[in-house]
Amino acid sequence: MGKQFQEARKMEENYHKQFYQEHDIYEEGTWMAGPMPIVMESLARLMRLKRDLTILDLGAGAGRNTIAMADQLKGTNSELIAVDLLEEAVQSLVDHAKNYKVDHMISAERADIEHYDIAKDRYDYIAACSCLEHVSSEVALQSVIQRMKEGTKLGGINLITMSTNVEEVTLQDNKPREPLIELNLPTLDAEEMLADQYKDWEILFTERVTQAIPEQKYDEPTEFRCQLIRFAAQKRSA
Repeated sequence: MGKQFQEARKMEENYHKQFYQEHDIYEEGTWMAGPMPIVMESLARLMRLKRDLTILDLGAGAGRNTIAMADQLKGTNSELIAVDLLEEAVQSLVDHAKNYKVDHMISAERADIEHYDIAKDRYDYIAACSCLEHVSSEVALQSVIQRMKEGTKLGGINLITMSTNVEEVTLQDNKPREPLIELNLPTLDAEEMLADQYKDWEILFTERVTQAIPEQKYDEPTEFRCQLIRFAAQKRSA
């Protein structure tokens, strides 16, 4: 892995560590103010078909999606496995699970999703929200997606959100700076790759939205800008 990847990984770790220390999940005015709607919509689709679900949340962070899904599944025998690279995120998720009284449903693991072993045919739902752009290469990205597909039961759903065409600008003078992100794919390339990877699945949802998020990641305030891909597909054949 090159120097640029290592610098980007370190910067992302420092940014998220500080963010989790300063902000709580479901805090108004932050990007953790609520779960992603597409995550909950895909969950609702599965809940209409099945009561007890096994869910894998990759790049779960402090648990904004994991906790919300578990809350919806209270009273069932569902199981949620949440994975994140940062120890601070995992510990925060464990604490939130206890606070929201869903800790009996959630197992939190610290791991790098690029190398995470996904058991085959185990999960009804695998979500990878804003984490696949943090792997080391396009080859690594496709390897993770392949494991996600193999780990999904027949009828199960894969949900992916991913930042593409990432730009960063300084807020003071709106000057662009070289974005520090591990994998910065052009939007069209990412969309074509997902379409090819899931060509044998039913595509439930695909769109791109322009996103701009103020960040305190460097010595001066910046804005993170990207085309965010939102994508969901359902496994219809083995």
